Amino acid sequence: MENAQDSNAQESPNSEAQNNVARQLAILDVTARADGHTPEEISAMLRDAFARRGAPTAPDIWLATVARDASVGTPYVVSREAMEEAARRIAGSQPVSNAGALEAGHALGAGPATRSGTPTQHGQGGPPALPPGVRRIVIPSLLAEQSPQLRGYLATPPGHGPWPAVVMLHEAFAIDAVMLRQVARMAAAGYLVLMPDLFSAGGPRRCLSATFRALKSGKGRAFADIEAARRLLLDRADCTGAAGVLGFCMGGGFALASAARGFGAASVNYGMIPNDVSQVLEGACPIVASYGGRDPLLTRSVPRLEAALKQHSITHDVKIYPHAGHAFLNDSPTGPTLLRPVLKLITGAGPDPEAAADAWQRIEDFFGQQLKHETEN
Repeated sequence: MENAQDSNAQESPNSEAQNNVARQLAILDVTARADGHTPEEISAMLRDAFARRGAPTAPDIWLATVARDASVGTPYVVSREAMEEAARRIAGSQPVSNAGALEAGHALGAGPATRSGTPTQHGQGGPPALPPGVRRIVIPSLLAEQSPQLRGYLATPPGHGPWPAVVMLHEAFAIDAVMLRQVARMAAAGYLVLMPDLFSAGGPRRCLSATFRALKSGKGRAFADIEAARRLLLDRADCTGAAGVLGFCMGGGFALASAARGFGAASVNYGMIPNDVSQVLEGACPIVASYGGRDPLLTRSVPRLEAALKQHSITHDVKIYPHAGHAFLNDSPTGPTLLRPVLKLITGAGPDPEAAADAWQRIEDFFGQQLKHETEN
């Protein structure tokens, strides 16, 4: 076997392939239930799942690697063939429950997976090409806690400022061409936009776990990076002094978590909703939020979000698009090519131009009311 060696050295190639598929299905199932568990607990869950599916027990060192990935919602890829067969079975007979497989499908925390299953740094072949009007910058050291050499992508609207600002937060698949087009799009709508690279300290492979821990705990380097980006924008002469935050996927979770941290408006796009959302939203700015109905792992928590917004009397616009899935605001599929079929099957992940057009209009109207009008009054 390519990634996990079994104690049974006499297995036939066909048996070995079957074991790989069984392991892959078990990994998807356990990743779906891993949230809130320690790596040690996840390793035990994996052993049980392997036994249920008839796969031989794997070495502890390999289980630890799989458990680490699962702890941040990333299904480890045993092999390309095993993942493809697992996706086929999910599509055909749903051996992994849809509700359970959902979180596994949210491999929204890993860089692209190689054939060996080891995440590789996104953009390994070099940084993506920049859309017109977008440029790379290094964000100065404004906070002791921020990433050293914090990178970002800045775009200014056409014409002459000043303009309101938007800190835009990327998906867990890091900054790619799709994310940069989102930066350019918001700038064209009349905003000074900066997307900080939350993986500046070492790329997604090295920063992923720490970034998700920060999101879950509400503190850490990622929040310092977001605050540094906000301060840089507000200090510019071409900024009106109003700033919003807008995020996608992982970035949507950070946008929600940052709504009470000095911003005038927040746009939460299929972002994770924490269990303590009411506490997180105490003193929060107005929020516009969009979710896809085919992404039930997240949409099932939307009522809690709406209840918290009403509890704190926060101006809000929350909408679920019934036929859209995760990442529907993107204009092209994102994430590891190998995982896209699985993500599509269990989260509906992918572009939805009709839902995206409506969501963008809502975002622009909401930000226009909260940020642009604020500077006019």
